[in-house]
Amino acid sequence: MKQAISAIEADFQRSADTHLIRLTLPHYPGIYFYLKDESTHPSGSLKHRLARSLFLYGLCNGWIKEGTPIIEASSGSTAISEAYFARLLGLPFIAVMPSCTAKRKVEQIAFYLRWTLPLR
Repeated sequence: MKQAISAIEADFQRSADTHLIRLTLPHYPGIYFYLKDESTHPSGSLKHRLARSLFLYGLCNGWIKEGTPIIEASSGSTAISEAYFARLLGLPFIAVMPSCTAKRKVEQIAFYLRWTLPLR
């Protein structure tokens, strides 16, 4: 478990800051808008920090151990990041998604899986 927590902490150190992009709009002089670039996270998902917290919580509470299967029911975004962390920790991962989930999200999840078994 100590190694798993260290791996998650290392991920935190790599991706702690979400880049902010400053945007100025001519119709709003003196007002600056900042957009968060969540694509800079290793999983490329806006749910990366959420998944990291969920895994850390599960590890610290003893709910995730070596070999624990991780199962996520998701429309895709959370499953992308959870697949990333499951692979990081060498855990089996199953994503349960509606058949209408965007193909790109399914491909991103499959990218992190050691094997894929699409069920239809």
